[in-house]
Parts: sequence; C-alpha cells; structure tokens
Amino acid sequence: MEFIVGCNYWASNAGTNMWKDFDIDVIENDIRILREHGMKYMRVFPSWDDFQPIVARYVTPEERLRYSIESDELNENKFFLEKKMMDRFSAFLDVCEKYDVKIIVGLITGFMSGGMLVPQVLAGENPVTSPVSQYMQQLFIKGFVGEFKDREIIFAWDLGNECNAFYHGKDKYAPATWLAMTANAIRAEDPSRPVISGMSMNVVDGNWSIGDQALFCDMTTTHPYPFWNEPAKIDETLEFRTTMHPTCFTKFCADIGNKPCLCEETGTMGPMVCSDELSGDFARLNAFSLWANGSLGMMWWCGHDQTELEHYPYSDIMVEHELGLLRNDYTPKPALLEMDKFGKWLDTIDFELPKAKDDAVCILTRNQNHYGIGYMTYVLAKKAGLNCRFAYSEDGIPESDIYILPSLLAFRVMNKKRYQQLLERVENGADLYISVHNSILSEFEKISGVKVIDSYVFNEKHTAEVLGEQVEFTTRRNYLVEPTTAEVLAYDDRNNPFITVNKYGKGRIFFVNGPVEANLVDMHHAFDGNNHLVYKKVFADYIENQPVKLSNEDLVYTYHPTEDGAYIVVLNHFAEDKEFTLELKDLSVEKVYYGENGKIKAYDACVIKLSKK
Repeated sequence: MEFIVGCNYWASNAGTNMWKDFDIDVIENDIRILREHGMKYMRVFPSWDDFQPIVARYVTPEERLRYSIESDELNENKFFLEKKMMDRFSAFLDVCEKYDVKIIVGLITGFMSGGMLVPQVLAGENPVTSPVSQYMQQLFIKGFVGEFKDREIIFAWDLGNECNAFYHGKDKYAPATWLAMTANAIRAEDPSRPVISGMSMNVVDGNWSIGDQALFCDMTTTHPYPFWNEPAKIDETLEFRTTMHPTCFTKFCADIGNKPCLCEETGTMGPMVCSDELSGDFARLNAFSLWANGSLGMMWWCGHDQTELEHYPYSDIMVEHELGLLRNDYTPKPALLEMDKFGKWLDTIDFELPKAKDDAVCILTRNQNHYGIGYMTYVLAKKAGLNCRFAYSEDGIPESDIYILPSLLAFRVMNKKRYQQLLERVENGADLYISVHNSILSEFEKISGVKVIDSYVFNEKHTAEVLGEQVEFTTRRNYLVEPTTAEVLAYDDRNNPFITVNKYGKGRIFFVNGPVEANLVDMHHAFDGNNHLVYKKVFADYIENQPVKLSNEDLVYTYHPTEDGAYIVVLNHFAEDKEFTLELKDLSVEKVYYGENGKIKAYDACVIKLSKK
C-alpha cells in the first residue's frame, strides 16, 4: 500500500464543534487547500456527544423510564444517532470525494484535546466498563458503520481517539475486553476495511497493551510527540534522541504487536516548544525516517491552528491552539510545505521500498522501563551501524543472528522456558549480548564464563577503554567478577572486567558489566557521547561483514535488499550538512533517487538504489 501522508482534521472555524457549527463552505475550503498541499489522507472524528445525544427519561428521580435522543421522542432511531449529524457527515464525505482525500474515521470520539466528549447522560459512567455505555457504543458502531460502509473514500475505521483515556483502573482485562468488543462490532458491519486502534500506548504488559491492541486490530497506531514522552523530551527538538522518537516508537509498537503500525499523529506541539522552521525540519526528517523504517505513514496534528476558538476544550487547554499545518489566514507552515514536498517526491519514484533488514533483536524483559530501555538500545544500535527490532520475552524469541538483552533489572527476568529457548539459539550459532542493571540470571557463570566474586548496590561512575576511547558509565549493582572461561575484551578503571565474551555451543555470549542503556534514559544529550562504541566492539565481526558501511558515524541508514541489489536510505539527524562515502560489498550505485551521493543536507535524507555487480 502507499505510504500515508496526511493530517488530523477539525474544521478551521469550529474545531470540536465542527458538527454543531457545521459550515460546508468552510470545510470545502479547508479540504481544498490541505489537498493542494499534499494531504491525501485525513483522520476525522464524529464526536460521540454530537452524533449520539442521548437523554434519559425518568418517572421519578430513582426510576428511569427509557433512553432517547431529544429529536426522536418515539425512539424510531434504534441506534440513537442524530440524523442531522449523519447527513452532515455524508456531506463532508462528498467534499472528500470531490478532492480525493481518503478518510480514517475515529468512531468512539469521547476524548479529544484534553477534554471529554461523552454524551451527558453517560457522564457519570465509565465508558469502558459501564453496561449502558457499552450498549450505546455498540449501537453507535452498528448504525454509523452500517450507514457509511459503502462510501469508498473511507480508508479505515479507527476505534476512536485515544480511548485509553477512558480507563485507568488496575484490571487489564477491562480494556482488553473493550478492544475486542469494539473491533468485532466494526468488523460485523464492515469486514472489508482495516480496523486500527487509534491509541498511542507503549505499554508492553499492562492496561491497553500493544499486544492487546494488535490482537484485535489490523493496525496499531502511535501518536509520538516528544513533548509528551519522558525519554524523548529531555533534549532539544532537533537533537538526535528527539528526532529518532517517532520512528523508534512506531517500530517498537509494530514489532511488539507483530502488526503494521501507522504514525497517526505527530508534531512538535507549537511555537512555545520550538519555532515553525524547526518544526519543518522535524517533519521532513521524520517523513523519510518513518518511510524507511516501516511505518505505514505519517499524519500531523492537526490541519489548522485553533487560536480563535473559545469553547471547551480550547477554553481550558492552551497547548492545543497553535498545532496546525495552516495558520488562521490559511498560509502554510514549514511542516506542511515539507510534507507536501515529500509526498510529491513519493509520487515520482518507480518502486515500493522493500522492508528494511533487521540485524538484531532487542529482547525486553520483565520489570523494565520497556520503551525507555528499548529506545536507548535502538539508538545505540543505529549509531553503531545496526538496525534493531524489538520483542518481549514473554511473547517468544524471534529468529536472529544477534540478540540483545539490555540493562536487565530485578529477579523475574523472563520465563525459564523462554530463557532456555534463547540459550538454544545461541548454542546453534547466534550471538547474545547481556548488560545488567541489578538482576540475577540463572547459571550465570555457566553461560557467561564469568564468576561473580562479590556485589553491592551503590551508584558509582566508572570508565572503560573501548576502541581506543574512554567510555563513561554508571553502575547500580556493582558486580566484582573474574573470568573463568570468558575472554576479557575491556576492563574498567577498577581493573574489573567490563566487556567479556564466552563461547557457548556454536555461538557466543557477551557480558557488559554495566547498564549502558539504562544510564542514558534520563541523561541530557546522552548521544553526544561514545557509548555506542560498546556495541561497535561487541558486534565488530557482524558490522565488518555488512554489505554496506558508511564512513560517517553521525549518519544512520536502513538497508532494503532486493533480488537484484538493494535500496539504502541514509539519514542525517544533525544541524550540519554531512559528507559520507559508501563502502560496498558486491554492490554498486545504480541510481540516486533523492539527495546527493556523498553529501547529505541537515535533517535530510539520501535515497540510493544499489545493484549487484
């Protein structure tokens, strides 16, 4: 399928009051201008409270007689859907058809821009667990999807905008049941279109988990704003860590869920976070990065600025006012211009980018800050010249030549049979990297060839020489060790082994005696340092045998093999233009599709086709 380039849409004159204050002329002008600037897809929201304005009729304060909607006293509308709103949505789709804008519909839109849009009669009910709420949502889906399923301009059904805001309880099965119920209700009415989650959650094993979303939906989604994500917001907007977040988060959800993932919302959160010019650079770089790393698309939040809106929720949340691609006077911001250029470039190419090759699997384990540790692992691997995918230990061990167990924490690391399965992969020839934060692994000496003489818990800073440079790291549990069958590849400043390698069957186990990844999670400008040299040292053999190597370590790339060669996408996450040379094995440059071979502009890309010699 084509890479989705688009935005989230509320009418410029009304925002969340779009359906109440419906103005088809304003909407047509909005859609026309956004489409002229390359927005082929839009995500739209039939507000729950507008489309299903349920009221309760009471005999006494304690005795409810029935539910209805005010315009239908006889309850002839069995889905409790307001006909006027349905007609307006149909008219909206007519405009989208006129301008060929494909639509993703967020069905249960009861949360938006920091405010609830739930029908007032359900205000005291939990939308996820209340039987009345569940019943009304089922009617909404059955009536709405049934009405519009024949409109070809609709691309997909989205469960609703960030419905995870509905439930913060401790019972993970409540949201899982809601996901199943809602997705299945959509499919019962329309089995022809994809059902996508509409949520932005990086939870691996709790409420609204990625696995539960993927189980019941055809696509998972991310809303990766650095502003709202703890590991991502530490550095400035265009720092390496920050600009990697949308790509890493989207790949994280795709890999953990084992389903395609769409970057359904992203952005920089307005001019008090960074300038419009920086937002443009952010948009350009992330469009190429998401495309190269397997996202289904990139959609910005949102189409228009909303500074002139005074109703709820804009009356109570200022962060939502200046997030548009278009200003109030309809002039385009740099982010829109960059997305337009990217989309138009995509229209010119004569190939569909194959899946990028993954070199290693980062296995996340119990008790960890899963996304934080995974994020740091992903970036370290990228800087070392490797592409990494994710897996959760309890879900299985994917086939790979390289496994990374980063910054292990606590004492229920993984199920023993999964652990044995992983070790069997190593026995059969894979390499396994293990770094430890504060944890216990069964038969550690046997597998690592390293004996723990003593250990203690205290934060200590140390250095170790790796590839000729001093690498700094901080330990939590300090393991004082000596090799038994392992070879020491690096010592720290206490003369304590820092990196070791041990043969294990046909494979090898590398032990890194410090939580290299956990150290970086809360560190400002963490990737200005040289911690990635640990990965370069450990995986030197693999890196040396890569079909493509870049001379410039500041640049990252993806490698996309084909039958007759490959594509390579090189990305520059820095403010300066960078030069590079390609070291190729049995390949030669056939064509440069974007950029310049050997030089790449700031926050930009180079796309090259390689052919076999």
